[in-house]
Amino acid sequence: MKNFLFFTNEGFTFDPNNKKLTNMQILGHGEGYDILEAFKHFKINQSYLKEFAFKEVIALEYVGDFIRNLEL
Repeated sequence: MKNFLFFTNEGFTFDPNNKKLTNMQILGHGEGYDILEAFKHFKINQSYLKEFAFKEVIALEYVGDFIRNLEL
């Protein structure tokens, strides 16, 4: 099985000082034998996202370990 992250570059967030920041938002993940199966899995498990107005969803396959707790 392959693993994919699904994200969008639509939207924004705020930093700790309440300054608006355009960013990419991770919407969730999905797994499947290919990207289409993983996207189907993603849409089932994150069905609440249908209530939002995201039009552009991007997928990225990930393999291996994640690096965590990085600071800028």
